[in-house]
Amino acid sequence: MAELHTVFGASGALGCAVVHHLEAEGLPIRAVARDATKAAEMLPEGVQIVTCDATDPLSVTEACHGSGVIYNCLYVGDQMKEVAAHLLAGAREAGARLVHPGNALVYGPLQQLPAREDHPHAANTRRGIMRKETEAMLMEAHARGEVPVVIPRLSTFYGAHVHGTFMSMIFEAAYRGHKAVWFGRLDVPHDLIYLPDAAAACVLLALNEDAYGQVWHVPGAGPLTGEDFIRRVFAAYGKAPKIGARGRMFFQLASVIAPRVGDVVEVLYQFEQPFVMDGSKFSAAYPSFEYTPHDLGIQDTVNWYRDYFDAGE
Repeated sequence: MAELHTVFGASGALGCAVVHHLEAEGLPIRAVARDATKAAEMLPEGVQIVTCDATDPLSVTEACHGSGVIYNCLYVGDQMKEVAAHLLAGAREAGARLVHPGNALVYGPLQQLPAREDHPHAANTRRGIMRKETEAMLMEAHARGEVPVVIPRLSTFYGAHVHGTFMSMIFEAAYRGHKAVWFGRLDVPHDLIYLPDAAAACVLLALNEDAYGQVWHVPGAGPLTGEDFIRRVFAAYGKAPKIGARGRMFFQLASVIAPRVGDVVEVLYQFEQPFVMDGSKFSAAYPSFEYTPHDLGIQDTVNWYRDYFDAGE
């Protein structure tokens, strides 16, 4: 019997995409979410769903029981390291492998273009340092032989079920015929990945034992500028583009009134200068893996948002 794949954060965009890919591959799945009702609305029919409070180590260990592979697709803000430690303990107890998708915040402002997996971990922001410390903890556990760990390093993603991000705001603005706003500069290249491709890469790495103990850049079908991306989104809706941008001064002023906007200021450097990862290691190891061209990924995403917003009208 195939080993059980347990996905934490299954009601989030990435976790949902991972579950759908696992289901398409015919692999046994346990979907773990805080809200089972919400998860059931998003996930394939018949998938096992269990509820869990990821901040409770006992709850996490119980949800991990019997797993062969565990995916950490949770977004838990400042509790990232704490929750990752719980998942690490749960994986150790279950004798499972751990897949921990990450991003390039651990690097800080890029010192090389495109950035390779050996880029210095020079994060200088709160969120970047937190991610760096979390990944170090996981890789140290792998080095000690406690839990096999692999880190797919993903670029900014777009796709179905993405909510509350500036990417989702672009798709909504285009749907409504409003101006779509890019954060930072419109004219610098930035890696973007279609969410099902990100999920497929996570599962591919999970299934290959040789991938563990390593970081793998999974950048997507190629960088786009903000202006190019927004134009493609409007074109997929069949509308003339309305494009705007918000720079650092806007967010610095806004953070005085809304402190959480400071999180945007922290990561804005990624959109003020070229932010491109070298994906050649992943491509060389898995030459049959193909990224969805951006125009196809954007059209699929537009179709999902159109249905989503139409249903809410």
